[in-house]
Amino acid sequence: MTKRLSASGAYGTRRRMELALPRFQYRFMKAQGNVIFPGNFHPVGTQKAAADMIAATLADQEKRAEAGAGGTWMLVGGSGGFGSAARVALGCDLGAHTLNVSFDAPPNPESNNKIRKIGSPGWHRNVALERELRSLGLRAHSINGDAFDPAMRPEVVAALRDHFGGAKLDGIVWALAAPRALDPRTGKPVTSVLKPVGSAAHIRTFTGAEADADPVVDELVLEPGTPAEAIRTQFVMGGRIVEAWIDALLEADVLAPGFTLLTISYRGTPLNEAIYHKGLIGLAKADLEFHTAALDRLLAERVDGRAIAVEGPAVVTEASGGIPGVPFYMALIRDVLGERYEDPLASMRRMFKDNFAPGQTPTLDEEGLLRMDDRELEPEVMSQMQGRYDALPVGTTFPRALFDDFMRAYAQSRGFEIEGVDYDAAFDTDAVTEA
Repeated sequence: MTKRLSASGAYGTRRRMELALPRFQYRFMKAQGNVIFPGNFHPVGTQKAAADMIAATLADQEKRAEAGAGGTWMLVGGSGGFGSAARVALGCDLGAHTLNVSFDAPPNPESNNKIRKIGSPGWHRNVALERELRSLGLRAHSINGDAFDPAMRPEVVAALRDHFGGAKLDGIVWALAAPRALDPRTGKPVTSVLKPVGSAAHIRTFTGAEADADPVVDELVLEPGTPAEAIRTQFVMGGRIVEAWIDALLEADVLAPGFTLLTISYRGTPLNEAIYHKGLIGLAKADLEFHTAALDRLLAERVDGRAIAVEGPAVVTEASGGIPGVPFYMALIRDVLGERYEDPLASMRRMFKDNFAPGQTPTLDEEGLLRMDDRELEPEVMSQMQGRYDALPVGTTFPRALFDDFMRAYAQSRGFEIEGVDYDAAFDTDAVTEA
């Protein structure tokens, strides 16, 4: 046994462990609409997948941006799908220094639970991204905490002073996608709800593939949310928290002239709008868009800045398995779009290159939104998707190849199915948790 500084900053006795995680473990929760409950993740695979994002981005460049050329940006929710992808695009394509605020379970070396012992995918994603970004001469730092906790705001101000040479923020990407948030007034968590508004919704799903049996198309009838649930969802996913952050950072005078705020959201399509645009989430995202528009005017007045709401495309992330109907929709949209399908990295790279690189001006729609869901919403794509839904009524077999493709992509969000990782090999739990 050895004594080391733990992730929490306290010394404790750590028992070295050799651990192997040969396969992704999960189960389908039929009563909840066949949402997928993940049982584990792979830290080596998660770190390699993050490093691979940077390697792929660098390999796709004619010339790398000079370190610091893109200024200093903050990511809120920078350990997840769009957030980590935006961090790579900012660092590698624009040469920006990055500060991340995200709430990720750190490794707990003293735990007897092997998953708690190694932490969470987001924690390992941050470790790998920052290691790679720093190797490029970029400043990269994370603050692990709940963005709803007011104590995080002075920590950001301190981090800018201590880790970024006192630089002001040139931009923020708000990519927070948490299912719950701390209410600082009570100290208790508030949970969002995935329900429709007004009337019940019929959500198309598929079951798991049991043994040699193929997945089967199923349906969940989801009852509408209550006013109380709508208020809670708006608290967690709406725009008031963004306004609170901007107010605090303006007061601290850490926003640079020309500052840009980007809030990342997803409206969905006619095939999934019961959960998204016309659901409780939709009410919350409308609130986020409203606050973003209001902040656009405030930032213009205070720092000659801007705030833009971004509608992202449907992508596979860690959260994808836990939302009713999303695995079914994602399996089909990935196939319909084919090579035009964008994962979070491709979407964020296109967004920054086309709209925020030097000399570029954002192209917004009539509502003032930046539509990165443009490919998904093309009439021909939506027509094909409707045809796929019509051809897969409840009780029929869902195509196994499409099911396997989605499950592979979902496993990759948890560090499995990553090329170059030996999943039969044991890893040292001490070694993979060194930040």
